[in-house]
Amino acid sequence: MEIFADTADLGELNELISLGVVDGCTTNPIIMAKAGNKNANSQMQQILKLIDGPVSLEVTTNDLELMLSQARNYAKMGNNVVVKLPMNIEGLKAVAILSKENIKTNVTACMSTKQAVIAAKAGATYVSLFWARIADMGYDAKKIVTETAEIFRLHNFRSKIIIGSFRQVSQINDALLTGAHVLTIPTNLLNEMVWNPRTESTIQEFIDKWDNFQKTQ
Repeated sequence: MEIFADTADLGELNELISLGVVDGCTTNPIIMAKAGNKNANSQMQQILKLIDGPVSLEVTTNDLELMLSQARNYAKMGNNVVVKLPMNIEGLKAVAILSKENIKTNVTACMSTKQAVIAAKAGATYVSLFWARIADMGYDAKKIVTETAEIFRLHNFRSKIIIGSFRQVSQINDALLTGAHVLTIPTNLLNEMVWNPRTESTIQEFIDKWDNFQKTQ
């Protein structure tokens, strides 16, 4: 299982990289806007330099020809570029074309098993299922992702499943049991995964007792 950072903030990425737990990165137009850099190309290039693994850069159109143009420009930025494309008819057409050009793709905003299967059949390198948004519709996200992973295994699909759209750590705990290949996690939740109040108090207890022992020597 791989963990990707779901952020475009360079400071956050540097900190997460220092933890040694980040295998890649995913971005989207909203995440890019939140990072505050109005020069999107510069931001993308800096992220690609920071991250050794796959970096998903999303197109900003539903027009096939514009998608292809953006995708090819992104691909020129580095070998670790993965072009994020929408889960729709034009997006699938783009996946089919780009896969023949050996450009890696990530079909985003999949909300069901059938969409993930169609994206994989089109030739996507990754398919992204959106956990919290699936749950928002009243469906069991864990069941959908688990069934999707099992179908991919049974039929030897080459596409990797990315789970994104996490809002709380409990969702991540459930996602770890699904058999998905990648979890892409926001910075605040990655940091929260490190922390536990009992761990903090235990470590502090060890330090305090050692300090007290040293004072008696």
